Amino acid sequence: MSTSFHPQTDGATERANRSIEQILRAMVKPDQTDWVDKLPMVEFALNSSVNSSTGYAPFELVQGTMPRMVHQLPKENHVPGAKAFVERAVLNLCAAHDAIIDSRIHQTHHANRHRRDENLDRGQEDPLQVGDKVYLSTENLSLPQRRARKLVPKFIGPYTILESDPTTSSYTLQLPPDLSSRGIHPKFHVSKLRRHYANDDLLFPHRETQVYYDMGELEDKEWLVEEINGHRWIGKKIEFQVKWNYGDTTWEPYDSCKDLEALDNYLDQIGVKHWRALPRAIKPKSGNR
Repeated sequence: MSTSFHPQTDGATERANRSIEQILRAMVKPDQTDWVDKLPMVEFALNSSVNSSTGYAPFELVQGTMPRMVHQLPKENHVPGAKAFVERAVLNLCAAHDAIIDSRIHQTHHANRHRRDENLDRGQEDPLQVGDKVYLSTENLSLPQRRARKLVPKFIGPYTILESDPTTSSYTLQLPPDLSSRGIHPKFHVSKLRRHYANDDLLFPHRETQVYYDMGELEDKEWLVEEINGHRWIGKKIEFQVKWNYGDTTWEPYDSCKDLEALDNYLDQIGVKHWRALPRAIKPKSGNR
């Protein structure tokens, strides 16, 4: 029997599952809300990829033919949204193929590491130096809530090395503000780092991007109330429209607002001394939702 936490299937299936995880990890957004939209193109890319064992793509063995994607639309197209759909599909397919190639390179690299000279640390010919760029492992980093660990990138970055200590194999990185604000110490052991190699424009043109992983807002970050814009009665209960200092507005119950100075200011604007005297119908200020 095979379960999600104790897989006991054959090795090929386990390897395929790991490849799918790695491909999705490279394609989904940091908030992981679009993984369902990526599944069709990931499936198409995997089924159209030639298997190293059989020498055929799954499409060829099952359907007897290899389907083709539309590379460009006719100049005249009268179907609304068709062009945007095809362009999005082609981009997703390219991203899936790139992820498959990256997965194969990753597998080859780790397989070859066991055949290299043991004196070469982690398969690197040259030691890391100050100024080099490296990727940081997310294994020990705290993640935002409601994000699956399996879909989080294994490494994030790249980050520049500021200091090196070969005696302890530790390196100090130039971390972005979103990591520094979480109290993460910038010094890491070499086992948590991977060297960054610049993109080859001949093999992958226009793929060199500098997009850092979005770690999200701090869970304990405190937001301040800027003002109260309106109120509404729900039966015998009342709610207030609160504008926060980060720009958003929400409806909050009286118990959450009773000690706010913003509530006193709002009562003065309406011309009442107590919240129970507030009118039953009043329009919020224009420009707020």
